[in-house]
Amino acid sequence: MFKKFLSLAIVLMLVAGMAAVAASAAQVEISDNAADTPAEVGADTPAEIGADGAADTGAESGADTAASGSKIYFDANTSGWNNYSVIMVYCYMPETGDIQIDWGSRKKGGMTDEGNGIWSYDFAAKGIDIDPNKQYAVIFNADTGAQTCDLLFETCCFGDTAYCESDKFLENTDDSNKKSVVVRWKNNPQLGPKKAITSLGHIVGETIPSYTSPYKMFVSFLADGGAKGIQNAKLYSDGKSYQEIIDETAANLGLQKGDVKMAIAEAAQPDPDNGRQDSFDLSKEWDESKSPLPDGENKEAHQTGDGGTDNSAKGGSGSNSGGSSDSGSGSGSDSSSGGSGSSSGSDSGSGSSGSSASGSGSGSSSASGSGSGSQTGQETTVVFIMLGVMVAAAVAIILIRRKNRS
Repeated sequence: MFKKFLSLAIVLMLVAGMAAVAASAAQVEISDNAADTPAEVGADTPAEIGADGAADTGAESGADTAASGSKIYFDANTSGWNNYSVIMVYCYMPETGDIQIDWGSRKKGGMTDEGNGIWSYDFAAKGIDIDPNKQYAVIFNADTGAQTCDLLFETCCFGDTAYCESDKFLENTDDSNKKSVVVRWKNNPQLGPKKAITSLGHIVGETIPSYTSPYKMFVSFLADGGAKGIQNAKLYSDGKSYQEIIDETAANLGLQKGDVKMAIAEAAQPDPDNGRQDSFDLSKEWDESKSPLPDGENKEAHQTGDGGTDNSAKGGSGSNSGGSSDSGSGSGSDSSSGGSGSSSGSDSGSGSSGSSASGSGSGSSSASGSGSGSQTGQETTVVFIMLGVMVAAAVAIILIRRKNRS
């Protein structure tokens, strides 16, 4: 009878020990999951907000293209426009003149009212393919006829919000009788209002497109026989001579006498290799000795655009949420679980022509959670239980042997 009792006691202790080990393992797993959960939430939430949240939140989050999809936003509250029913977007490629979205097209260019004065446009949903290696320009316009100036645009602007400076206007590049309100991106200031020469020969805008330079713009202005050339500008110049128009335009583009002399010679001949068929000889209309421009050449004026890249070349920008920003302006952070300790860092670049990274950005990354370096106290409990079972079993064996001897 005594042997049966001891055997039953040993079995019960072994079963209890196994149950305790199983419970301990389950508790450890629960503890690990609890430690992982906050880090995962922290990592996922910014991307989700950038993609699906309100327009303003999505823009300020600095979300990258993958997180932001193919939407851009327009804050009509800043425009000063009234009595409109719909806002549209016009999109074209400055380098070639190719049009992606026709002017005034409600069906193709109509934006979506997100509420609170925020309008959005989803290029992918509208079937508009935007090449990440190309640079575009957009104009936001209302059905009342109000419009913004031309704003340079690349895929890094997806998720960003355009806003107006309602008290600032630029001469319309095609119609001098119209004024266009200044517009900018919140998170991509390097892609600003497109610099251009108007039909009257005036310089408007700030950012030179990536495909051209002040010098190339000037050559095109001299050679163009149409509405955007010097011949048209002279017709509406209130009696100004070619000499005066040339000097004024060149000065506003930062050119010097040597640049003008070279440009006049170049504009006198067509340039079919670069897509220019027009030409106009101004060699007898401009006298270098009468020009107030400084002597010499401005080499920087021959460098292509300070605003954009084609995303892999000069001046382009994008912003990434998650620890680094190659270019543009933005910030973000990401967190991950599974290790102890933390790390932080920031990346920044300077926006300049000819550089693969521009603008400035900052970010940080941190790691948190439980891993191999953390203790929960469960391991110690398991050891004591096992030791207790072993001691009980040893005592039982000793008692059985003594009983047999007696």
